[in-house]
Amino acid sequence: MPRRGESIYKRKDGRWEARYVKEITADGKKKYGSVYADSYRAVKEKQQYQIVCFNQHKASKIVKDVADITSEWLRHIKMRVKPSSYQKYESLCRNHILLQIGRIKLTQLSRSAIETFAEKCLDSGLSVKSVNDVLIVLGLIFEFAEKEYEINTPKITAIREERKEARVLTVDEQNRLIAYLTANMNIYYFGMLLSLTTGMRIGELCALRWEDITEQSISITKTMQRLKDDSGGTQIVIGSPKSNSSKRIIPLPETVMPFIKKYRKDEGYILSTSRCIHAEPRILQQKFKAVTDKCHLENVTFHTLRHTFATRCVEAGFDIKTLSEILGHTDVKTTLNRYVHSSFELKQINMNKLINTFAF
Repeated sequence: MPRRGESIYKRKDGRWEARYVKEITADGKKKYGSVYADSYRAVKEKQQYQIVCFNQHKASKIVKDVADITSEWLRHIKMRVKPSSYQKYESLCRNHILLQIGRIKLTQLSRSAIETFAEKCLDSGLSVKSVNDVLIVLGLIFEFAEKEYEINTPKITAIREERKEARVLTVDEQNRLIAYLTANMNIYYFGMLLSLTTGMRIGELCALRWEDITEQSISITKTMQRLKDDSGGTQIVIGSPKSNSSKRIIPLPETVMPFIKKYRKDEGYILSTSRCIHAEPRILQQKFKAVTDKCHLENVTFHTLRHTFATRCVEAGFDIKTLSEILGHTDVKTTLNRYVHSSFELKQINMNKLINTFAF
């Protein structure tokens, strides 16, 4: 007797009909065909024959090597991911995957071959994080191959990476930076101060407009990036933030209100001057580097301001859920694992709370 899900049933005229997939269109839709017989057993045999023929036909169309399936995967995702994500994927494929294993047949790849590939990437000077990024992309390509062509691919295991604690300004360094910014205040320094006191990412800051700031809050809805264009050059792209959680409203700290009143305009980008309508992240990073040199701050990037903001919030007693939403994270684990770094001073304060507990 037929089983549920077999697509076999008895017709009113007494014959048995069985359906099978005869074609999958470019947009992923399945087209079905039917076979008929006088008995369930006979129609099932016909159905199985058509299924085998279809799978053999798919197998005959399977790409020969990693390069072909990678190109197909890139075409598949191009309209499905953000331009910045696509450029990152394409770069990892072109510079690493295609160069080293592009000519190898997908069916010939083994786990040991993937491990050798990862070792070569490390030997070429890539960091563990960068190699893991390459392996993640390769895993996505394998998933695509399995789904489209039912090819068994080797399991990919990430390289164990020791997480380095991000650079955070000490309270003394932070005060030194704030003193320099406020003493030499201009629109760029105002932007740096705004990032330090709100935790905004540099792209979000560069895309911020005066219309996004009210008397009480900042609305984050866009980010700015410089991306490659079709001509081989680059262009400024202003689009949606990193994730849906990145779209958020941040309460304005009172400390920056005097500067907002000083520079406020009716409309336009915050970081605009008489020479340009907005400053891009690359320019702001250069200006920040000059500031940190003058303040004698070592190993500091613009993103250090975001790390420092998160750490100061924890030290001030913020609950993690609130901080996570202000930073625009999807969950609190990201906030805890990536941005919260307890200072030595805070550790000392907490240890001193145990004085009465361990009284001698």
